[in-house]
Amino acid sequence: MATYFVSDIHGQNQAFQKALQEASFSPMKNDHLYVIGDMIDRGPQSKEVLLGLMELRQQYPQQVFLIKGNHEQMFEDWLTGRGNAENYLRFNGGDATVRSFLGSRPLRRAFVGGLPAPDIQEEARQVILAQYPFLLPALQSLPLYLELPADERSGAPAVLLVHAGIRPGIPLAEQNPEDLLWIREPFFLGYQGERPIVFGHTPVPKLPGYHGTGPWIRQNLVGIDGGAAYRRGVMLVEWPSLQSIFVPIRDVHPYPIVQVNG
Repeated sequence: MATYFVSDIHGQNQAFQKALQEASFSPMKNDHLYVIGDMIDRGPQSKEVLLGLMELRQQYPQQVFLIKGNHEQMFEDWLTGRGNAENYLRFNGGDATVRSFLGSRPLRRAFVGGLPAPDIQEEARQVILAQYPFLLPALQSLPLYLELPADERSGAPAVLLVHAGIRPGIPLAEQNPEDLLWIREPFFLGYQGERPIVFGHTPVPKLPGYHGTGPWIRQNLVGIDGGAAYRRGVMLVEWPSLQSIFVPIRDVHPYPIVQVNG
């Protein structure tokens, strides 16, 4: 029995699956997996990552846990016609997720290289929601954080799992959801709490003093975003040892992929 954390897969399904294989991850052996947000966007296989994890969670609801990241929130907002469509589709990789869910439909071509007109976006929404009626409720039900208790068997301390972090000095129950999904420097530069926090969102090379390929560790903070959003890699971290497996994107995709025709 082992416990693994991963975050920020960003549609890089081949790298993610390779990391699981290298870890010999198996729910049948009572292994646990916690995915700390940003399963989708930017990478070529967002649908495969998200639906695959939802299916795995359905099969093993006591061993596979998914947490909402800012990219799941943006996709949810887009599916409901809320949020800033241009920001999501053009600048945050949402176009790749829409193409992934549209499959081989010609409509997917409208989501390459520009911002589709509102009526085209609405058509794509309706196609996706009709084919995957469970998708929106599933996104809406994702928790913003999980609190794991201490485990005497493994010696693991109690830990908070959250995508971006928390605002220091504010009780967890009073945190602004925007901070839990988006915060950066005020959290990882200012947190002095005693409870360990494992987070993603900020790629580890952008965290202060980082080097190597493993997680970023500072006092009670552990950053595990391997930078898949920027074609760096996917990091799978064992808890509580913090031993990690890092799969560079170039190992599975030597060249950037933009799927246009399915």
